[in-house]
Amino acid sequence: MGFDKTLDCSNCSLASSVFCHLEPDELDRIENSRIEVTYRPGETIIKNGTPNTHVISFNQGLAKVTLEGKNGKHFILDFIRPQSFFSGPGLFIDKKHHFTITAVESCKLCLIEMGTFLDIMKGNARMAFDYIENSNYFILNMANKMESLLVKHHHGRVAEALLYLSGKIYKSNPFDLSISKSDLSEMTGLSKESVSRILHEFTNEGLILVTGKTFHLLKEDLLEQISRNG
Repeated sequence: MGFDKTLDCSNCSLASSVFCHLEPDELDRIENSRIEVTYRPGETIIKNGTPNTHVISFNQGLAKVTLEGKNGKHFILDFIRPQSFFSGPGLFIDKKHHFTITAVESCKLCLIEMGTFLDIMKGNARMAFDYIENSNYFILNMANKMESLLVKHHHGRVAEALLYLSGKIYKSNPFDLSISKSDLSEMTGLSKESVSRILHEFTNEGLILVTGKTFHLLKEDLLEQISRNG
């Protein structure tokens, strides 16, 4: 974990859209109330149950947002990439974090003091609108995840996960998978054995090609059909 400050809010190209409509004096307040933190892969950025004292503007790397069950099982709700913003649902409720965020790759982010953030948002309607839009996107994504778990069969979940990783996270086909098989398991709500078996079936059917950590989706249209039909 590192704390070197290298960015400047007044001309930052990595800032989340939540901060794109601030006045110069508001940017100065954000600048004076933030710290930059670097996390190594595997380090915990936010822990479920801890006080929610800062909002996050994500600048570099890849991290996973995990819901931790009381039975020891975890479920990955989403992954966050640069220019993502995260505050958590406890911001206006109990001031606690309800998810755990863990670095998958080396990550760099800004932690911004909660009090300053809320004070600025109270006086900036466009910022409040952008914040609501960001929160709604996160809620909608969670709803889609829950629907997938309730409705889709195993093959549909794995196909959906591969398409999501390619289209939304890595934005490439082929792509180099930086998450683990355990992460794929927690992403789909399946055992590691089930995920491995289905990936093997997809390979044998010519839907995907896996070479080491590189995944190539050979027949995206068929994978989309499998994902839709569950």
